[in-house]
Amino acid sequence: MSFKKLSPLVITFIVLAILLVAGMIIFVAKKIVVPIASPVACTMEAKQCPDGSYVGRTGPNCEFAACPSQVSPPISLDCSGSGDSCPSGYTCIQKCGPPVARENDPPPGYYCELNEIANKPIMCPICLASNTNISTPDGKANIKDIKVGMSVWSVNAVGEQVASKVIYISHSDAPKTHKVVHMILSDSREVWVSQNHPTANGLLVGDLRFGDKYDGATIRSVNIESYWDNKTYDLLSDSETGFYWANDILLGSTLFLPF
Repeated sequence: MSFKKLSPLVITFIVLAILLVAGMIIFVAKKIVVPIASPVACTMEAKQCPDGSYVGRTGPNCEFAACPSQVSPPISLDCSGSGDSCPSGYTCIQKCGPPVARENDPPPGYYCELNEIANKPIMCPICLASNTNISTPDGKANIKDIKVGMSVWSVNAVGEQVASKVIYISHSDAPKTHKVVHMILSDSREVWVSQNHPTANGLLVGDLRFGDKYDGATIRSVNIESYWDNKTYDLLSDSETGFYWANDILLGSTLFLPF
């Protein structure tokens, strides 16, 4: 049926229907309103912090902002050694003490440290365990018995074994949380030494891994263990390298400063 055959009345009805539908669409569209969140207005209150400063309310819940003392970690804050003497989120741990300790020095104090840091192994001191035997021309000597002026076996710049004179010895206080690396080689040699102690190949003991080649053997085991004593020890000889044999394993010295 062609459009020309429609009566004027039908055409008028169709036009009115189209206009009605269009009007309804426009009306409904105007009724759809996207809600806009109203801004949160916090009250103008202020809280005085322990350091004398003030903080106001902020955020969607209008909570007081953290005081400066709650933002900055109290790393320098001393504590008593008990578990409840530090702010929330911190643990009271023992300090490392001086690099070189004397016989009558007091034990290291305690300070507050972040929990996530305090739960990690303490990386100081960086010396030998007290059960270490040092190779000397006169046989093995415990590290605690080494004295300035004694001779120990060392290595010169071209890798030859030489006798050298001890020119410096040290012992450092070890905190109760101190950890040492227990390294065992494939030929059954073993040593207990701090993780940051230098090796004879330019690395640190803590860098060594199972299966690595070291001092003519293969590392069979390398584990971190709790230390049993309250001091660690080291020595320095007058050789070109400062190396020595600790429990028959060649190591560097923490006291060696190449020129």
